Amino acid sequence: MRIGLVTDSTAQLSADEREELSEATGGLFAVVPLTVLIGGVAFADGEVDAGHLCAKMTDGTEVTTSMATPAQFSEAYARLREDGAEAIIVVTMSAELSGTRDSAVTAAEAEDILVDVVDSRTTSAGLAGALSVAVAGIQQGLDTESIAGTIADWCAAETRSVFAPGSLEYLRRGGRIGAASSLLGRALQIVPVLGLNAGIVVPLARVRTRTKALEKIVTLVTQAAAEVAEPEDTVHIELQNAEGEMDTADAELLSTRLRELGYEPSFRTLSTIITAHVGPGTVGVTVQTKP
Repeated sequence: MRIGLVTDSTAQLSADEREELSEATGGLFAVVPLTVLIGGVAFADGEVDAGHLCAKMTDGTEVTTSMATPAQFSEAYARLREDGAEAIIVVTMSAELSGTRDSAVTAAEAEDILVDVVDSRTTSAGLAGALSVAVAGIQQGLDTESIAGTIADWCAAETRSVFAPGSLEYLRRGGRIGAASSLLGRALQIVPVLGLNAGIVVPLARVRTRTKALEKIVTLVTQAAAEVAEPEDTVHIELQNAEGEMDTADAELLSTRLRELGYEPSFRTLSTIITAHVGPGTVGVTVQTKP
């Protein structure tokens, strides 16, 4: 059975990654974009430079986002069907962060081929990693139910994300702050370190300075690496920031500290959709196993 693969744009895949995923699925791969609105002007996720978006947010320009629609997913499914897909796996960002997963399900209900939608309960590098798990299952010849189950299990057990926003204000405005809302009353006295738990933003630590927050991230990354991996597993560490530049002071500090501990972190810019909610100055690390 030829199985197609669909995801949303918050995975922030590079051109090389998209090409690799397309080749691995025999051309049966599609990315459905979310939308970011800057001062009321709509752009597909990825059309706007990360630094430009951060500058606009910093100067007070209103920035909002819009989920991917059922029509967009239907279009992606139709293209894959036309290209020979007999079934489709869809892996989306956390349903706790966006209605995009629900749009994928709504579109799937109208299809006459099997479309299995998986809520990754993560985003960005975690979502990108889940796509590698999907490809591994497809190449092994597994059925869609087995692949979907494997992806869900991997997302729950073998990927962790930790991040420090520049401010809690953007998360508060967007309503995505989840269990970390308990921090708002003390936002002037603390620097938060946050993570994703079952797709929900949760507090992991409360410290007094940005430097301590970055050191706490390093500690949590080390703990997560031990938690997600068996001895035979390869652990992948990916550094991410909102500005899209590896040479920011925070990113450089994290990279240096992680390398001192023996890791070789890769780098990924946060999607404009994620940055619109977490805000400029956000830096984070995702820890995951390689399938």
